[in-house]
Amino acid sequence: MENLYYNLSEEEFSKSRKILLWIFVLLFFLAGVYVLLISLVFGKHSIEPALSIAPFGISLIVSVFAFFGTVKSRNMYFSVDDDKIEFRYGMLSPKKHSFKWDDIQGFKMPGRQKKAMILFKDGSSYVINLTWVQKKKASLIRKNLFYAAKAKNLNVVKVMNL
Repeated sequence: MENLYYNLSEEEFSKSRKILLWIFVLLFFLAGVYVLLISLVFGKHSIEPALSIAPFGISLIVSVFAFFGTVKSRNMYFSVDDDKIEFRYGMLSPKKHSFKWDDIQGFKMPGRQKKAMILFKDGSSYVINLTWVQKKKASLIRKNLFYAAKAKNLNVVKVMNL
């Protein structure tokens, strides 16, 4: 069996996308400040201060996307080799997981989900959730897990949902 390594942190936003996102954050934040200034400081009573909630909310949501696009996730990977399955991925706090082939009894793989369940010999299980990985890479990882399990003579069960 060949060693397979997928770098999951190579994709990132371009510099222009990052700049555009932060400009949108700034514009919506300034729009919220402008609505508050006109209604509270300059005394325009026809404009309610509650109208500033929408621009502040939009700037908050866009700032979350801009933050995730700006902060680069490093060292996120998925590796399948002769001895073990090892991966590190996640949105907020990626953690490293490593499972030896000797401890694995089988797999459950759903048809249309980006998940795979590892069944261990001690009766426990672990779900590999690849929903945050690109569709192409997730399907390649699942396919390689399937063929690696078949090469190791492990039981692979196809299910509808996990």
